[in-house]
Amino acid sequence: MRRRRTGPLHAARAGMKDGIPQHVKASAAVTRGSTWTGAIPIARLPRLAAALTGAEGELRAELQAARDDTARASTLKGRITGQLGLVCQGCMKPFSWPLETTLDLRLVHSESEEKRLLHECEPLLVEDDTLQLHTLVEEEALLALPIAPRCPECDSQVPETPEDR
Repeated sequence: MRRRRTGPLHAARAGMKDGIPQHVKASAAVTRGSTWTGAIPIARLPRLAAALTGAEGELRAELQAARDDTARASTLKGRITGQLGLVCQGCMKPFSWPLETTLDLRLVHSESEEKRLLHECEPLLVEDDTLQLHTLVEEEALLALPIAPRCPECDSQVPETPEDR
């Protein structure tokens, strides 16, 4: 008879189907210097999917939790890439936009610490010692979206000025 495996290690492995677990224990990840690399389907990121032309594709993420002994702080650094479907605000046609963004966050455990560090770095408030990695990747992708996306064709056109008329 095969014994069913349970416990935090098995649960962590089970949550890493995509290479990026949905959530991890922040203190353990920092202590181990955990690194995650993988893809998250856009269909699993509902707020991002709603801002795009569809839920096709995926975001690729490379994330690393670490302890910065110089600053005496816990950090989460990484890179997120993908091709996102947007609607051009010039011609109103869909186009594929290349997302490439980096993150360099300092993990904080209270709102007062978050407010104190706001001018020094980009703080991330960690609640219940949990890093919500899928949510974080989704939020970073949303923040990187252009306010008024333009396809390469419209972006290369020189806007008409009043003097040209």
